[in-house]
Amino acid sequence: MKRKPVTAEELMARLEADPQWVAERDRREAERASRAAELQADESELVQSIRALGYEIDSVWDLVNNAPHPFLERRFIGPYERAYPLLIQHLRASHEPGVREGIIRSLTVRDGGATVESALLAEFESESSPELRWVLANALRIAMPYSRRRKHPEIAAVYRSSASQRGDRLT
Repeated sequence: MKRKPVTAEELMARLEADPQWVAERDRREAERASRAAELQADESELVQSIRALGYEIDSVWDLVNNAPHPFLERRFIGPYERAYPLLIQHLRASHEPGVREGIIRSLTVRDGGATVESALLAEFESESSPELRWVLANALRIAMPYSRRRKHPEIAAVYRSSASQRGDRLT
């Protein structure tokens, strides 16, 4: 017997009528909001320091996707070289993994020079989290010229092994 198709509106009405589904949704939403508050609290000092430099951001992640986009609104657009020393300082500090990833990705720049390169490399060598090691390897692929990066084959090895496990295409 063939079932009658259900519209999204009908499905949502059914789900909203299910107290177990509503309770689970509310629990997940409260958990997500709590986690977001923890991350915001963790990065608040960093954000305030970057704002003091004249960059209008609400999160370190605002620095990550800072190029204009045809239809996505960006909080911050443009370069932020004056923030690199502060980002490096916070890269070395203890932060939640989500904030730490934002710091690393904000330092994934071609114009960072030797200071950014050496900070990323030092963190790569001491990082124990496989996920963050991959993020650092990716950052080093951008920040460190190949002529220097080839002296550290472990960068390519971590990038390739983690990327292949994740199903990413290697470029």
